[in-house]
Amino acid sequence: MVHSITCAGLLALLLCSLAASTSSAGDQAIQVIVHPDNAVSVVDREFVRSAFLKTAIRWPDSHHLLRPIDLPRGLPGRARFTRDILEKTPAQLRNFWVQRIFSGTAVPPPEADDPANAVAYVLAHPGGLGYVPLGTDIRDAKRVRIE
Repeated sequence: MVHSITCAGLLALLLCSLAASTSSAGDQAIQVIVHPDNAVSVVDREFVRSAFLKTAIRWPDSHHLLRPIDLPRGLPGRARFTRDILEKTPAQLRNFWVQRIFSGTAVPPPEADDPANAVAYVLAHPGGLGYVPLGTDIRDAKRVRIE
C-alpha cells in the first residue's frame, strides 16, 4: 500500500513538472515588431489588441493597412501575447474567432509557421505588425515598446 502511494505521488509530481515546463515554454517573453519604415516607436497596448482582433484596420496617421501576423498555437510567446495583450485565454480567443467567422464579420490574422516567417511577413508588408519570442533575430524589422 505504501509503495502504491509513493508511485502515485511520484506520478503526480512528474505530471506537475511536465505541465509547469510546458506552461513556461508557452509563456516566453515576447517583442512586438513592425516594418522598418513605420514611424512608430511606442504603441499603445489597446491599439495592438485592436489590430489583432481586427477592430482597427489602419495605422494611426498613416495610409497603411494593418497587417498583423500571429504565431501558431503552441509556439513560445503565443500564450503570453494572448493573455497579456489580447486579454483572453486561448479558449476565449478561439470562441471569439468562431463567432466572427460564422457571422462573416472578420477572420483571424494569418499564422506564420515560425518566428522567422513572422519576421519575414512584417518585413514584406509596410503595415506589418507581429510579435516573436525575445531573442529572435528580427533582421531589419523594428522593435516597438508597448505602453
